[in-house]
Amino acid sequence: MMEIFNRLRIIFFLLSTLLSAQSEMPIMAFHSFTPQTSTLANFKKFKEAGFNLNHTIFKNNEQVQTALDLAQKVGIKMVIYSDELITNTEATVKRFKNHPALYGYFVADEPSPGDFSKLNSLITKIKLLDPQSVVYVNLFPNYASEESLGRLSYQNYVDEFSKKVDVEFLSFDNYPIIDNNLRNNWYENLEIVRKTSIDIKKPFWAFACSTIHSVYRKPTIGGLKLQQFSNLLYGAKGIQYFTYITMDDEYWKIHNYGYSIVFNNGTPTPTYNLVKQLNQQVKNLSWIFLKSKTDSIFHFGDAIPLGTKKMNFIPEKFKIFKTFGKSALVSFMSSGARKFVIIQNKDIYKPLAFNYQLISGVSIVDSKSGKLKKASTKETIYNIPPGDILIFTYL
Repeated sequence: MMEIFNRLRIIFFLLSTLLSAQSEMPIMAFHSFTPQTSTLANFKKFKEAGFNLNHTIFKNNEQVQTALDLAQKVGIKMVIYSDELITNTEATVKRFKNHPALYGYFVADEPSPGDFSKLNSLITKIKLLDPQSVVYVNLFPNYASEESLGRLSYQNYVDEFSKKVDVEFLSFDNYPIIDNNLRNNWYENLEIVRKTSIDIKKPFWAFACSTIHSVYRKPTIGGLKLQQFSNLLYGAKGIQYFTYITMDDEYWKIHNYGYSIVFNNGTPTPTYNLVKQLNQQVKNLSWIFLKSKTDSIFHFGDAIPLGTKKMNFIPEKFKIFKTFGKSALVSFMSSGARKFVIIQNKDIYKPLAFNYQLISGVSIVDSKSGKLKKASTKETIYNIPPGDILIFTYL
């Protein structure tokens, strides 16, 4: 009888988790707090920025306990890590597995192929102890070194991981804006992860860079929108930011990290309001991005990124579809019978003049509020803001 009860409890949890996931886009931040900044006021500020999922690396379980309790008070979830999760896995999982604020366990960032078998053994152990929660691993980007990727092609690296490591979704980090210019292989990375996600029938999550370090400059609203909306147009079912807090230990100082979403004491930087604005916009559009699938995706204009497909046709329901040679991303999505054509401006500084004419029966989704509005059938030029999107929908 107890075994049947436990099975029913797990089934109920999975169903409730699925229903919850369908109504709220996971929006997570890496390195959100330190033990010193784990206060109720800072957790409230985190939630007010539009985050519902927190990831912080803690040294011990007491620090994790404090953070989980604060997360529960403000109504967010956590992907937890402490050194004790690795050194004393059983005790750590048993301690936290029933905490209301637990979303899952973080076990590795950017593992190399040589780590996959050992990593999966740890994941198997965790899942036997707690089958209800997710286990989170984040993968290298496609610009990682040959040594890091085990001298595999990036496609083979992702394939090997998918075969050998049992996780609920794929996650990868790629920070594409270098010195305010776009990496030429970023979209190829999205193409590979999207393809693998479809092949293995598991969703993927992706990142935006939200902190200064190395060749990465101060975040702009156009740059943040370019990253997160490109992720979503490719089909991402969760978005992430690196980092929330401006880390200030010796490692981070040596590598010149600075100016993230909040300063090292938890006080907001000007980036805070940019991220808050974008997260609210994503939430307003979650009814599209969570429930739709990306049927096909193309790049439009004179410059086509490596590893992507050029769009050389006028979509259904359009008589005119022009960007005057400027670059755009075009995603064709669907949810049941409803179709979406979404155009993204790939410039992080300048608006995109998009010239279009529709036939009847097409609506526009306001990209800020997420509400439907009537679309004219007259020829129109609409200026899409930097990094932003224009959404058309029809049945």
